[in-house]
Amino acid sequence: MIEDVVRKGRLLDIYGPLLTERQRRCMEMYFNLDLSLSEIGEELHISRQGAYDMLNRASRSLEGYETRLGLLARTDAIREKIDTAVSLLESGTKPAQEQAERILKEIEL
Repeated sequence: MIEDVVRKGRLLDIYGPLLTERQRRCMEMYFNLDLSLSEIGEELHISRQGAYDMLNRASRSLEGYETRLGLLARTDAIREKIDTAVSLLESGTKPAQEQAERILKEIEL
């Protein structure tokens, strides 16, 4: 559950500009401001059900963008490689430093 909320927030950070203004506002109010569906409905002058439907449509759009573009997955993979390289560098051994250097060279930005 919490992982889903975090994932949606991260997707919103990456792909938010691709949503409509109302969808983006709705998602930001729900995930960033922690407003209820009723509060979002009042703010956007729609029903609670309308806010729920808008959140679902926006969430499906964000997941669709991620499926097609894969920016979140790519970011996570790069972060994992960097974390591994940092751990190797902290060990201080020459072979570990060489391995860390290879890992960092593999990262394509």
